[in-house]
Amino acid sequence: MMLLLISQESVDAQKLTEGIKPVIGVENAPIKIVLFTDPDCPYCRITHGNLIEYAKNRPDVALYVRLFPLVQIHPNAYRKAEVLACTPEDKIPEVIKAIEERSTREPFSWDWLKFDKKTLKKIQDCVNKDLGKKRVEKDLSLGFSLGVRGTPTMFINGKRHVGGLRTVNDVDRVVRSYTE
Repeated sequence: MMLLLISQESVDAQKLTEGIKPVIGVENAPIKIVLFTDPDCPYCRITHGNLIEYAKNRPDVALYVRLFPLVQIHPNAYRKAEVLACTPEDKIPEVIKAIEERSTREPFSWDWLKFDKKTLKKIQDCVNKDLGKKRVEKDLSLGFSLGVRGTPTMFINGKRHVGGLRTVNDVDRVVRSYTE
């Protein structure tokens, strides 16, 4: 069963993307998908790959990621979110995949990341300086201010959609429902 909640209320896309770059696509793409996600959320884990595949095949789509770890039910998610916050945008799909290959009960390990030493050190330094934490706190604050209460929640051209998307076809159907 796919959970689906559609809201016609619109949020300014610029507010949603302020301070971050797309993980896939270009900033001036006509379709902007902003995903609020928890790295340990099972519905998010199903949705991530489908959104990434969809966006990679659509030059008119920009996919942005906001981090919204639900630590009350996923106690290891916050550290994973900090690492994602410190990861260069073009490497986020790779880190998401590395996280998803492990159990949600497993705490994050630097051994999961197979980057060159320079990239890995840059991510580690960012996390150690609490820059990832600052980004996560900013994303959480933004999410709460927009009424995000669970994950995955996404905004497609500013319109809210709550729920996992099991297939790329589901992504396409939902995106079309907001953009046509």
